[in-house]
Amino acid sequence: MSDKKDIAKSSRAQIDAFLNKVAAIPVVKKAGERGRLVFALDATASREATWDQACHIQAEMFRETGALGGLDIQLVYYRGFEEFFASTWVSSSEALLKTMTAVSCLGGYTQIGKVL
Repeated sequence: MSDKKDIAKSSRAQIDAFLNKVAAIPVVKKAGERGRLVFALDATASREATWDQACHIQAEMFRETGALGGLDIQLVYYRGFEEFFASTWVSSSEALLKTMTAVSCLGGYTQIGKVL
């Protein structure tokens, strides 16, 4: 016998109502506090085709965090044969973009366990 419970699917109207409710919640930020995020990426060869696009999207997202009090990001990635890299903490989109554009993708196996 299965222990799984039947989960009712939400209607589109219920989802929209939930999203509107979330959007109405004010952002609370404490003065002087910055968020921190470890940004882990797969830099194996299979990701090479979309790497440049990802760099620009992440820089734009990072730029938007300024209005929320700022964010410090540490870029970590794996690639090649057992290669794993962790950057210093950066606090600007320009620094993040500079770090990300210096990365070249290499063939290798997924090493996500090192990040976790």
